[in-house]
Amino acid sequence: MMSKFNYDTSDAKLQRFIKEGRGQGRGVEYLPWLNVHSIASRGRVSRVSSWKTGRVHHFLSDNETRYFYLCEWSDAVIDIREHYPLMDLYEMTDILDDDLAKKLMDRKTGTPHILTSTFLLTMKDEQGQERHFARNIKEARDFEKNSVIERYEVIRRYWYKKGIPWALVSSSEINAVRAKNIEWLHAARRLSDWSYSEYQIAGESQLLMELLIGGRGSIKNLIERFDSQFSEEPGKGLLLFKHLLARKRIKLDMDKPIDLNQSTEYIEIADYKGCDTFAKDSG
Repeated sequence: MMSKFNYDTSDAKLQRFIKEGRGQGRGVEYLPWLNVHSIASRGRVSRVSSWKTGRVHHFLSDNETRYFYLCEWSDAVIDIREHYPLMDLYEMTDILDDDLAKKLMDRKTGTPHILTSTFLLTMKDEQGQERHFARNIKEARDFEKNSVIERYEVIRRYWYKKGIPWALVSSSEINAVRAKNIEWLHAARRLSDWSYSEYQIAGESQLLMELLIGGRGSIKNLIERFDSQFSEEPGKGLLLFKHLLARKRIKLDMDKPIDLNQSTEYIEIADYKGCDTFAKDSG
């Protein structure tokens, strides 16, 4: 989605956003230019706490949220900045003619609209070098008006001048099945959020891994077996199973809907480690 204010923009509001530090920082320090409170979305809004950044991200549509989950899952992505503002756009007079610049002004107040890219991603390549990529999530309604197409062209020119690859992403390019699977297990990655100690996580994860290695039958039956043998809390086996998936200790085909009735033979044991290692990185 290419976001802009859908209500009157005043210079006072623009300066307030800048003073608040919106669009600045990286990682946990970054504040998105837009959040679920500052703009009336025509889609379903959501807030998700990120593994990578340690902060809550704001999304204004389902497609934005789905794309976030795909970025969150990717090992190459190291930072995700949503609703990134093109703050210095109006200084680039060589990509904005007078007519186009006028169209980007609020008709009532004369204050320039701050265009945003849905995502500015930071990735690390195999040589350890950081690279940035900008993406705008394209909704079907975005091309109902010529003005929207013009704004996308401005955004394209902006990132081209910055030397940062940019692209529009449509819903058909977003792997919805994979995103839904990641959403299903996402909250279980940090079991410390569930008040489990590192010692608990390490020991019980090891027990479940041992069952997975030698188990037969369905995933659901194996989880129920764990609960009956080792847990006094119903549902802990499922939580730990999600945790192991989220930590990529075990693997399933994420491009197919996760089905707990399928056989454990479809599980790949990616990285079986002892109790001490689990304690180090299961928090």
